[in-house]
Amino acid sequence: MKRNPNTADFWDALVEKVGSILPEDYITKDRIRLITNLIPNLNIKVLDIGVGYGFLEKELVKSNVSVYGIDISFNSIFRAKSLHKGIFIVASAKAIPFQDNFFDVVCLPEVLEHLYDFESTFVMKEISRILKKDGRLIISVPLYDEVYLGHPSGHVRIFTPEKLFKEVSEHGFTVITEKYLFAFKSLYLIKSLINRLLKIRRANNLIMMASKQ
Repeated sequence: MKRNPNTADFWDALVEKVGSILPEDYITKDRIRLITNLIPNLNIKVLDIGVGYGFLEKELVKSNVSVYGIDISFNSIFRAKSLHKGIFIVASAKAIPFQDNFFDVVCLPEVLEHLYDFESTFVMKEISRILKKDGRLIISVPLYDEVYLGHPSGHVRIFTPEKLFKEVSEHGFTVITEKYLFAFKSLYLIKSLINRLLKIRRANNLIMMASKQ
């Protein structure tokens, strides 16, 4: 069995280094904005799997939703509890500490690329268990990324749109919408718009929303 480099210690160290989104990191800003916009501003329960640096929590707490979050990193959860209103727990996505059919929305941003195939199977089954019928699953993954030993972000799998669609569908979810993002470091909005129209280059990130059947 492969040993996953994404340990609690690995993520504790990464979280310590990052305090906010860098000004030039337009794709991360756009991803957080788009994911937030996919979540209804209602009195519903939303779980963020992989709190990480807390970028999504910073936006969600401005809305009417009840925010929950889990992460294997103690530093991540400590920071979330210190900065945001919500329920945050140190836990693995392979054993989510909530009851069946509890959440209206589950967010899984930039997580699946850190899991091997066999690990992802456990995670997707857990998400299906805790998500209400017709509940929404929002996933984001980098596309066509390189994977190699010692990857600085701990990526262990490469995703294409087809691979993510297959993985989501195989676990009983129906894809509702897909949004593609591009890693431009200047003139982000203009270049992204032109690229969507002319398809000059491949997308660098995919946000997918699916419904539990």
